[in-house]
Amino acid sequence: MDEWTDWYHYLLPRLVSRAHESYVDTLLEGLITSFFALYPEDVIDEPYRGFKADALVTLGRCMMNYDCWEGDQIKVGRILHRSNDNPNRIWCWWDASGDFSASMFFCLKYLPDELLTEWIQSVFDIRSPHWRAQLMVWLVGAHDLLSGRIAWPSDFVSGHVPSVSWAWSHSVSAGLVSVERGISGQGTFIRSFARTQLLAAARTYFTSDRFLEWLSSFDEVPYVRDELMHLPRDFEELYVR
Repeated sequence: MDEWTDWYHYLLPRLVSRAHESYVDTLLEGLITSFFALYPEDVIDEPYRGFKADALVTLGRCMMNYDCWEGDQIKVGRILHRSNDNPNRIWCWWDASGDFSASMFFCLKYLPDELLTEWIQSVFDIRSPHWRAQLMVWLVGAHDLLSGRIAWPSDFVSGHVPSVSWAWSHSVSAGLVSVERGISGQGTFIRSFARTQLLAAARTYFTSDRFLEWLSSFDEVPYVRDELMHLPRDFEELYVR
């Protein structure tokens, strides 16, 4: 409905500052899912000139908000997994947090080709063990989509570990392209160039020494290290040269 599209563009700049508020899911996840629904392949018809660039430097940078970090370390409870306040006292670090996964896909999907290399390197360079664990988990869980084995988030297998889903990611499917463009077609969620760039960069970056250095950093946060279980081994098989 055109009304929903108009309301989204009205609300987006007013809600970005509240993106990390959450009730079950974060507001950031809903904002990104809605953006995917309106622009399932790329931002083709901008509501105003420069809209896509504005979205990238606001919605695309929410995870880097000043109040989410203490130096190069995340503020635990502000982003990523928020709490272990449950009967089993678990954080679920074996899954990618919805805010992280949605944000990674958002930037990978919409960033111009010439900015991808620098962005990928910046993601790898963050030294927070919590962040590193999430990136490692996300690269394992997203591998089927990054390698082209599946095409859309709707193809993620429910209950798969590690999960890289987020709020309403199951609704992000090829059908959105048909609705948006009025044609019958599959489209693509992440263009081939972006997927190839990320996979190549990861396999170049993760030497054996660097992989071991990341594993050592997880010892600083035992609950993260313990909840990763077998996933570092899975990561090594996919990415470490």
